[in-house]
Amino acid sequence: MALKKLILLIIICSSLQVFSQQKIEFQNTVKEQILNNYTGTLLVKTKKSLIAIDPKTQQVLWRNNDFEKVSFSEYSEIPYTPIILFTQKPLINSKVISNSFNTQGASKKLLNVVTGKVLFNSEKEGFKSVNNTLILPQKKAILVDGIKNKEFIISLYSYETGKQIWETKGVESNFFKTVKGAWLDEEKIILDIEKNIYWLKNKHLIKIDGKTGAILYKQDDINSIATNGSKDILFVFSNTFEIEKLAEENIINALDTRTLQNVWKAPVKIWGSISNTAIDQDKIVAITSKGFNIINIKTGAKKWKRSEPLPLIKKIVPVSNGYLIVQDKFLVRIDNKGKKAWDEKIKITFSSKENPIHIIENQNQALYITPSKANIVNIENGTKVWKEDVVLNSASFLDRNLKISDQRFKVWDDTRNSRVPLYSENSFYIFDKTFTKKPALVNGFDFKRGAPKLRIIDNGYFLYKNNTYFCYDLLGQLRYRKEYPYLANTNVFDDAFYWTKRGFGTYTSALGFVGNQVTQTLNTVLVSKDLGLLSTVSSGIYGTYQSYQNSLSNLTELNKLDLDSHMSTIFNRIKTGQKNNRSLIIVSANKVETKIIRLDIDSGTEEVIKTIKKTYSNFLVDQIEQQIYFFEKKHVLIEDLK
Repeated sequence: MALKKLILLIIICSSLQVFSQQKIEFQNTVKEQILNNYTGTLLVKTKKSLIAIDPKTQQVLWRNNDFEKVSFSEYSEIPYTPIILFTQKPLINSKVISNSFNTQGASKKLLNVVTGKVLFNSEKEGFKSVNNTLILPQKKAILVDGIKNKEFIISLYSYETGKQIWETKGVESNFFKTVKGAWLDEEKIILDIEKNIYWLKNKHLIKIDGKTGAILYKQDDINSIATNGSKDILFVFSNTFEIEKLAEENIINALDTRTLQNVWKAPVKIWGSISNTAIDQDKIVAITSKGFNIINIKTGAKKWKRSEPLPLIKKIVPVSNGYLIVQDKFLVRIDNKGKKAWDEKIKITFSSKENPIHIIENQNQALYITPSKANIVNIENGTKVWKEDVVLNSASFLDRNLKISDQRFKVWDDTRNSRVPLYSENSFYIFDKTFTKKPALVNGFDFKRGAPKLRIIDNGYFLYKNNTYFCYDLLGQLRYRKEYPYLANTNVFDDAFYWTKRGFGTYTSALGFVGNQVTQTLNTVLVSKDLGLLSTVSSGIYGTYQSYQNSLSNLTELNKLDLDSHMSTIFNRIKTGQKNNRSLIIVSANKVETKIIRLDIDSGTEEVIKTIKKTYSNFLVDQIEQQIYFFEKKHVLIEDLK
């Protein structure tokens, strides 16, 4: 009898799920907490310190008492790196004022979230104001420009040691000391094949020796610069104005970056003022205020003498018989001679300010998707396949919400099921890439502000936000719905394994990089080995939505590259997330207890894996590591659910 009881007890105990639990005490009250998406490192801000906790060991990695004044409202992550940035701004933040009158401006601190090493601290380095910071992975360095000792300074710092490599004065010119010069604040930075730096600000170009900081070359009246894929040719754009013709032209010079000698026999002239460029293999696409042209990089030959007048170009998509152009509020096709190919242009947006705009090509048809409407067009003749557009948002709604920061319009590319799912203001659409019928439409959501998250699963889609979950098949039929009590001040981090589908746009606005350099940096650090140049990533104005997304999907292969240990940590985290993407950890709390639930995404079955006889109002969920951080006044309780 006793033996039977013992066997029964063993069976019961073996059937129970036992999870480890770790408690970390702090000397001071927890003020803020955030999880670094790329490494999984937990950052905790107390009154006196910034503290990092390792998600694997659940131990304190480091403490830093010099960061007591920072706030996580000033926090941003550098994509695909362990580097984080704190940007502290004065009450009145103005580059014009700080640059012109030597007043206190923005300060910046960069550190490695894994090691705790401070890579750059503008205040300690003597900067009164920092305009921009740029990570240069080719040199393992950080380029900084700002005001120091009442002068405009450009400096390079090692992000391995934090020490200054060199420092040079920006420009020996009174122009940069004027209010006008500071106000324009146009800036572009490029590295060439020899890792020298080209720095363009307010039409003044300088070449800086990457090793010493010495200025090797200067030129005024430059509007823009670009390089080819191998970075051994520099394209220099400068405007001229012909009084007799009343026409503005852009002169393009191609220079060998090693010698600065001309590559072409003569400069190339194109119509209009340069606004954007893109590299397409052996060609450079030059987009101007008047239209665009395509130039052979080797010879300098233009595709056509002058294109049709096309001001306000927003996107160019190369197709077999020319180019689809999103111009202002319209879609047009230009043939291979630079002439308009359709009798009528197609209005595809209510407002010229609408973004993003997606063009998805399939043989002789193209699907356009904008925040206001969608339809399929015949590429050859410009006729719409559907008589009426699919209206995604009204003109009045867009007018009210163009400036809203919450993302209410989102498009995904489902290559697995050959679909394009789209969410817009509580409606979910599923476009079939075969373009045979109008999209499936699902209504009835109440996600309120912002778009939900989405996972593409086998034969369907899983949408969720604020503890409300929907699963649909490819036809838009509801498979199941789940809803649990939700606490508004919680955070769930679960997108790591989905980074390759979501693009970079969500990270660029707050990074403090120079202009739109984030994508150039990513191209260089991640694609410099064997993946080639992702030209559609470096310039979202050129290329199809598929090419952009497919380029990003290549990043999953980066774990094969010879990366350092910190980068390996990031890609190992992506791998871990991919293993755990079939289920979701949900925290459901009421007034007396907190339930931890594991939801199987494919089937909709749920399992209560732990019940805590206490209500936590402050916690973080890390879906990748299958961990929950519960915060109390002076400690964090870590529940490991693996």
